[in-house]
Amino acid sequence: MALLAVVIVTSLLAGLLTYRRVLAETSTLFDYQLRQMALSLRSQISMAPRLELPPDQADSDFVIQIWDLYGTRVYFSRPGLPLINATALGYADVRAAGGSWRTYGLQTLDGVIQIAQPLRVREAFARGAALRVVIPLLLLLPLLGAAIVGVVGTGLRPLRRVATEVQRRDVHSLTPLSTERLPREIAPLIDALNRLLLRLHAAFRAQRAFVADAAHELRSPLTAVRLELQLLDRAPDAAARNEARANLGAAVDRAIHLVEQLLTLARSDPREGAGEWSRIPLEQATAEGITDANALAVARRIDLGLEAEPAAVQGDRDALRILVRNLVDNAVRYTPEGGQVRVSTHQRAAGATLEVVDTGPGIPLSDRERAFDRFYRRSNAPEGGSGLGLAIVKAIADRHGAQIRLEDAPGGGLKVTVAFPRPA
Repeated sequence: MALLAVVIVTSLLAGLLTYRRVLAETSTLFDYQLRQMALSLRSQISMAPRLELPPDQADSDFVIQIWDLYGTRVYFSRPGLPLINATALGYADVRAAGGSWRTYGLQTLDGVIQIAQPLRVREAFARGAALRVVIPLLLLLPLLGAAIVGVVGTGLRPLRRVATEVQRRDVHSLTPLSTERLPREIAPLIDALNRLLLRLHAAFRAQRAFVADAAHELRSPLTAVRLELQLLDRAPDAAARNEARANLGAAVDRAIHLVEQLLTLARSDPREGAGEWSRIPLEQATAEGITDANALAVARRIDLGLEAEPAAVQGDRDALRILVRNLVDNAVRYTPEGGQVRVSTHQRAAGATLEVVDTGPGIPLSDRERAFDRFYRRSNAPEGGSGLGLAIVKAIADRHGAQIRLEDAPGGGLKVTVAFPRPA
């Protein structure tokens, strides 16, 4: 509709301007014709009869009058018309005989020649010429409108087809849209939609896998809680009840820890954007994460130390604290009692780094690729582990654009290095 309105308004303006232009050009052409007729008669003044001739040119649009040097009219081409006695040299508009005339007067050596033409005749010819130019243009408007409707309709048809295809889908239909017979203007939109659908498909698939794994993992601690409750009910004496109660508390703690890890992993989606991130001192987030794991280290008599060199990262302070806490928690759990865990931060040219070194058994090369998988536990995993610690670390690191390396520690054990990019 907008294109049609623009075309109609533009065509009408063009028609109006063309009409006025043709009128002006036609008037100029008639003036030129008057002058040429006068010039063609300038050598015939001496031969013009002194008596008026009979009206043998009644159908002519022009009136010719010739005066000699003494002011006597020697020729008049239309004797039946009232005389135009006013003679003006050059072009002039004269009113006579109840009408308006356009005249041209030419002074020669022998006299004066005047050519006159009725303005109504000139205007009729001019309007006719202008209409013959404008009418075809106006007649083309319907054809042009039909062409616009056809071209625009054809161009938008693929978009309607895509819209219809999207409307027919449900929440489970995330396959890419067809890109056949798409115009170049729409192809980038469909490509962007397909990339979005692929990301949604991957997110939903990961969500379904996460829910399935979480349901499977929650079943074991909840079953253990139920069994411990049954043992508590069947306990024959106080000692058995105390033991069952302690085992029940441990089972509940394991379930709570698993739920907390699941919630943390759900909040640490690496696909989330940076949001309102800020410049954070990595050594402070590291100190807070170590504080969270200090109680477990004291209980296991682990020598937990921190070498904090000032380093800056761009990120989420709470997420970085959780990352440190899970790394240190893993190191403390796998390190034998009386061992050591050393945590350090450094500022490098390429960015900040976090290192966690323990004296535990380490991770074999064959298991390092799977160490970051959800719910993956090695054969020597400590009791109460959920298999989510390193998965949470990996998700937070990916969200911050950081790289994680698992290496053998120099004195035995595992060395985990998290390399953060330099803040913008």
